[in-house]
Amino acid sequence: MEILEVLLDALIDTVKLIPFLFAAYLLLEYLEHRSSNKLADFLTDGKFGVPGGAVLGCIPQCGMSVAVSHLFSAGAVGAGTLVAVFISCSDEAVPVLIADIRHAGAVVPLLLSKVAFAVVAGYLFDLIFKRHRFEGGHHQHEHDCDECDRIEEAHHHHCGEKCDDNVFLSALKRSAEVLLFILAVNIVMGLAVHFIGDEAIASFAEKNRYLQPLFAGLIGLIPNCAGSVVLTKLYISGSLGFGAVFAGLSVGSGIGYISLFKTNKHLKDNLLIIGYIFVLSVLIGTLIQLIP
Repeated sequence: MEILEVLLDALIDTVKLIPFLFAAYLLLEYLEHRSSNKLADFLTDGKFGVPGGAVLGCIPQCGMSVAVSHLFSAGAVGAGTLVAVFISCSDEAVPVLIADIRHAGAVVPLLLSKVAFAVVAGYLFDLIFKRHRFEGGHHQHEHDCDECDRIEEAHHHHCGEKCDDNVFLSALKRSAEVLLFILAVNIVMGLAVHFIGDEAIASFAEKNRYLQPLFAGLIGLIPNCAGSVVLTKLYISGSLGFGAVFAGLSVGSGIGYISLFKTNKHLKDNLLIIGYIFVLSVLIGTLIQLIP
């Protein structure tokens, strides 16, 4: 009977988020449909680079990380810009935080800190590896049909698949997908509290406080929105500190990494970019955790 209560509580907590989550996605879908092509054009004109990538990357969902990975592979943007976009991407974290009224105030400081970090990390990457020739980002290919196709695909496919022309239905679909992840996380967390105890979980989290960013960074490598949902829910529950969720969300880029490996065949370059993001994000997250 107690387990049924846990499942019921998880369902109730999830249902409460429906209106807020749908409203957030409806607004996002409207903005994306009106500006999708302009966002890609904004980066490829060569004037904004890393700062522009950091700002655009914080747009919820992993669409921008997918688009810029295509543009990087086509030689239209540099590696530092790609790094900035990947780091500032928070995937589903923003809508989930907004939907939880108690923690909606954390959205602004989280985004501002990630954008600032993304700018520094992007410029630092270009400085450290300025002698390295990235076949994607630093080499301008001849404008053959293949490159044109990839840029065009990046302009129109911000989420790795064709977007629905109906804003309402698209927002409904995205809300439903994330709600399923949230329900799963709520159930797992509820069962953990039931069988282990909230005091034991809190004690374990506190004892391993400075390892949390590493743990969160590994979750961030999950190549879909599940990672950002898990990290955000753990932060909301108090199981993760700000430094840890900062690290995990800085590492995570939704399906951006999959898109990078798919479009850019230079494996060493891809691993270098992802490894740099992981190490630096975990390091900065750990430093944040040290702050009392």
